[in-house]
Order: sequence, then C-alpha cells, then structure tokens
Amino acid sequence: MYDNIFVLIPTFEPSLKLYKVLDNLKDAGFKNVVIVDDGSYDKAIFKRIKDYKILRHDKNLGKGEALKTGFKYISSLGCLGVITVDDDLQQDILDIKAVADKFLENKNVVLGVRTFDKTVPFKRRLANKCAAFIFRAKYKIKINDTQTGLRCFPQKMLVDLCKVSGSGFEYEINVLKYLAVNNIQIDFVSIKTIYNNEVSRYKDLKDSYKIMKSILEKK
Repeated sequence: MYDNIFVLIPTFEPSLKLYKVLDNLKDAGFKNVVIVDDGSYDKAIFKRIKDYKILRHDKNLGKGEALKTGFKYISSLGCLGVITVDDDLQQDILDIKAVADKFLENKNVVLGVRTFDKTVPFKRRLANKCAAFIFRAKYKIKINDTQTGLRCFPQKMLVDLCKVSGSGFEYEINVLKYLAVNNIQIDFVSIKTIYNNEVSRYKDLKDSYKIMKSILEKK
C-alpha cells in the first residue's frame, strides 16, 4: 500500500527501540526505509539491520544535516513522497500510517500535530507553545506543533529542502518558514503525544533558543 512512499529515519546513538520502529514499519506495509546514521560512535546496532539502506556521517552533524542527507539520496529515486520518522517509538505506527494516508489523498505536505497534555515535560510544552505563537504572529499560519518530527513531503520538494539552512533542530523550523514563505499547502493530522524517560537529544534551553532565533530571523 505504501510502495510509493519512503520512510526516512535520522538517528544518532539509537537504542534498541530502533529495531521495534523498523518492525512496526514493516508490519504496516512500509517497504522503503532509509536510515541516516549521524555519526554514532557505537555501530553495533546497525550490523543487525540488513534490509534497509543506511547512509552514514563520519561525525555527528545534527538532525538537520541528517535529514538533508536522506532527502538528497531519496530525491534521485522514484517515489511520491518521503515521511520522516523518529528512532525511539515516540510516534505511534497508526499515526505514521495516518500521515501517509493523508499524503496519498492530496499529495500535499502533511504534518503530524501532537496534543501537548500534562504528560509532556513543562519546559517542552512551554517552548512549543511559545514557538507556535511567534510563528503564527510572523507568518500568519497556525501550526500548533512546530517541532513535530513526523512529516511527509512530496518527492518534488526534496531538492529544495536540501537548500534550507540549519544543521540541528532549528532546521525543522526553517522548513516550516520555507513552506510559509512559498505559500505551500499544508495538511495536518492529529497524533498522539508519546514521551519516555530516555535522555533526549533535544536540549531544552539551547535548542529552544536556536528555534526561537530561527523564527525571528529574516526570511
């Protein structure tokens, strides 16, 4: 069913949860998966992954660079679109399917939008609300979850996405700015909010500052 969609997973020092993510994707019908190892020190976890393409960075460059590496590779392949997925089970497979299904309906950009309830750490809730408010005020577009990692893009956009600035988490905000400035249609799908107790690669103060700075910078 999802033969024309690629799944892109950027990862750095992944846990064993990556295997479960891959199993869930396979069971759901996603056959085309590209993993970008963003300079992980421990390569052992990747040795058991035989069925999917793994792209590698020699050193850790950041999530934005990992996404761009994946986009560049997939842009030369025949497909309709690419969906970005995290490596730690923080996105339910039913929600991943829902985003893919919505994309197949209209072939527009699709964002999976989380509902930030009290299970989400307060700092993360506050940072997301502030970013959403500022983004809406500046770009006149309401995006309630500016940091969602579950996104689907048409294949024809991938080359342009590789030109968007940003190497870390701020890249994802810059992509939203690119969509807003170019009046690109966005569809939204409500998804579950899943948080675990693992150490996040997202550093609350440092990355929130970069995100806010990116929103306020000139186009």
